Amino acid sequence: MKQAGLSGKDKRYALKRGTQRAAALFLAVLTVLTLPAFLSGCGAKAPLKITEDRTVYALRTPLRNSGDTMKVLISDPPGEDPYVVTSGAAPDPFICFDNTTDYYYGLSTQNSVLVLHRAKLLEDLFLGEEYETVYVASAEAEVVGSIWAPEMYFLDGRWYIYTSGQLTYEDGTKHMFVLESETADPFDGFHFKAFLDNSVFGIDPTVYADRNSDRRYICFSQVVNGGQALCLAELTTPWEMRNLTLISDPARYEWERTSDGPLNEGPFFVTSGERLFIIYSANGCYSDTYCLGVLEYKGGNPLKIDNWEKHPEPVFRLNKSENVFAPGHASFFYSPDHTELWIAYHCYYSHNYGAKRRMRVCHVQKVEFDENGYPAFGKPLGGETLIPVPSGE
Repeated sequence: MKQAGLSGKDKRYALKRGTQRAAALFLAVLTVLTLPAFLSGCGAKAPLKITEDRTVYALRTPLRNSGDTMKVLISDPPGEDPYVVTSGAAPDPFICFDNTTDYYYGLSTQNSVLVLHRAKLLEDLFLGEEYETVYVASAEAEVVGSIWAPEMYFLDGRWYIYTSGQLTYEDGTKHMFVLESETADPFDGFHFKAFLDNSVFGIDPTVYADRNSDRRYICFSQVVNGGQALCLAELTTPWEMRNLTLISDPARYEWERTSDGPLNEGPFFVTSGERLFIIYSANGCYSDTYCLGVLEYKGGNPLKIDNWEKHPEPVFRLNKSENVFAPGHASFFYSPDHTELWIAYHCYYSHNYGAKRRMRVCHVQKVEFDENGYPAFGKPLGGETLIPVPSGE
């Protein structure tokens, strides 16, 4: 391409930069094509899978240097009064990285307001200046009251946000609804699409696409017999579900019902090798005993409770020595080069006395799996801990 108006030096620089970019693109495509085989050949695990319908044709040119670090805390810290919730808070955090737009996206709620954040760097996500209000619950809107635990997925050429709200101010029960993006760019706005099922008292919806059967499923927490259990249904379209079934007994283990239980909520699908897990939260989110448990798919029809196994011990729980209380309601996301899986979760920095609205902060850290592909998440790290930035960032 002709470089009009450039000096000889500038032309050489432009040619050099063009060559570098072409080489970087070639290496990125070559990495995508060869990395799974290379990892398999050297005995390491191939990149993990979570619901993501967009194909990664080219990876970003890293914006950070090797050895760069960031803090575990990526939202506002609690101030002197922990009951004051700031605009930088991020309860029930959802994060994903989209290679097509080259942004991290994060969802947070401020009572009745649903906010979408984006940033090039993970550490800037909830504290940066790029954010849009995508929905406000009000008497003039489809739902009222507070909005809980939104998640966002790219399906059939559009982004869909799954969350829950109230139908009336008098009815305190939550009902799940779906927002649809205007275009393939989530920052172009959303509109209300549909309720999933107004007869269901459900919260914390999450989505999984099964590549073997081309079917999609939605899992959420439903109030059942005075407790909260995990339910699964098939998504016939991104906004319609059928064949609702219970897949977890929230009173299976004593550690799931030590605070305001039995209670299972905040599910998220994670695949490791050939194993499919639902990582979920147990107990009240305001309690010190809030933690992450594991439900594993064992084969057969996923819409049958007998085909899911609940593991007997939590895999992520409080870390008093670093003042991390009630870690839970996790989402998982890829690093920009898709070689690492990361967790985003909320927590408190001190013991919470009862079910009171107070500041919850967002932590992120890389997660690992053992030699059998089972979650080995370790402990939640203190907010000021420095960790390597995500691979490929």
